[in-house]
Amino acid sequence: MKKHLLLFLLITAGCCLQVFSQIEESSFGATGRGGTSTTFATDYQAIGINPANLGFDNKYGIALGIGEVGYSFYSEALLRDDVRDIVFNHIDSITPEQEEVLAQAFIESGMATNLDIMPMGLSFRVPKFGTLGISAKINSTYRSKFGGEAAHIIFEGYNYEEYFDTIIVTATDVYAVAYEPLSLSQLFDGTDISLNAKSEVNLAYGNRFVNTEKLDIFAGLGVKYIMSHAYMSFVAEDGKITGISALGLDLVDLDHFETPSEITTNPYQPVGKGWGFDFGVSVKVGETLTLGAALTDIGKVKYDANVLQLNDYVLDTLSFSGVSSTDPMDILEQILHNENIISYSGLASFEENLPTNFRIGGSLKLLGEMLDVGVDAVFPMNDVAGSYTAPVLGLGGQVRLFKFIKPSAGISAGGGYEFNVPAGLTFDFTIWEAGIASRDILTLFGEKRPTVSFAFGFLRFKI
Repeated sequence: MKKHLLLFLLITAGCCLQVFSQIEESSFGATGRGGTSTTFATDYQAIGINPANLGFDNKYGIALGIGEVGYSFYSEALLRDDVRDIVFNHIDSITPEQEEVLAQAFIESGMATNLDIMPMGLSFRVPKFGTLGISAKINSTYRSKFGGEAAHIIFEGYNYEEYFDTIIVTATDVYAVAYEPLSLSQLFDGTDISLNAKSEVNLAYGNRFVNTEKLDIFAGLGVKYIMSHAYMSFVAEDGKITGISALGLDLVDLDHFETPSEITTNPYQPVGKGWGFDFGVSVKVGETLTLGAALTDIGKVKYDANVLQLNDYVLDTLSFSGVSSTDPMDILEQILHNENIISYSGLASFEENLPTNFRIGGSLKLLGEMLDVGVDAVFPMNDVAGSYTAPVLGLGGQVRLFKFIKPSAGISAGGGYEFNVPAGLTFDFTIWEAGIASRDILTLFGEKRPTVSFAFGFLRFKI
């Protein structure tokens, strides 16, 4: 878990940093509504989701948020208590006896983790001009699905008897030999591993451009400067391997003989930089119906430090005893530090698109302002590390009780996660707002396919 902590420290120190990004990012209110945020998100929380919503009429002109966080960990292979130990108790080491059991469990199974942190968000209305918003964010997403013999090789190493015929012990090393070896593309067929960790600074603008008695139309634009701290995409499919990486955060040791790109071991130094853009439109019909659509994360990042291209080769010997952790960052680190498993060559640089999404949603106000219900759909527009593996659908609502208590609940599915039932609770004291939510309360009642998640914010102010 030390890498998760490092990612958190990186953004808080540097800003003054879904599988699978959460579709609502760090918005705790939207998390409890099943991720519905395309028409719900307002002020600075609309940045990166739908910048048009910055132009909505509010009773306040300035909104400020500090330290909003969203986190989730999902596994098809692990049980609920195992995931809780990894996330909360930092129990991530495994014994040799557990390696074979985990390898069998992870065959064709997935694991995903996502972290969204917004250290600061600010929006303010400028009379006769519109509303401007600025925010600093971090996002880290990891997903893995092990196909073929990958899970056995990664977790059991040279102890995997179905592939390795002989184990040889020398005075300095232990390694296994396969007399009928296969290529990595054959052994890992069906495997997909990706990591994308980045920090960004956002500037957005939204305003109302059409104002009639029954119809209001809002439009918005966002621009973001992106600093990538780790990127990896490894896919083995149909007998072919494609893999590219630029790994900071001190995840891999390199020297100038291995890559012509810049070498860095500083976890705070970006390995890539780029620009992204968001566009959004929202339409209010009367006092009750709102419709919205947005295209987010259009752009590219150029990676020019610690750049590696992963290669295919025949795996005939192995001196790796298997990973000793279920923590995603530890798994990556142990695999990358053992050149017996991964073969790579250096590149000077490469460019990769941002994980672009098209989102559309609608919401209704019912019973005055007492009940809000909405639906959202998010469609991935490309297939890069950090992209959704499938469209995401969310449906949810929020009730206002006693003027300041707002419980919420919903359902969500897709994007690499199973069917979830989110819930949350927000306290709105007009000037000050705080809340907490979970992406799946079903995890409280079942053991299999758990989603351990939380989103919270306690310092949201509206003036």
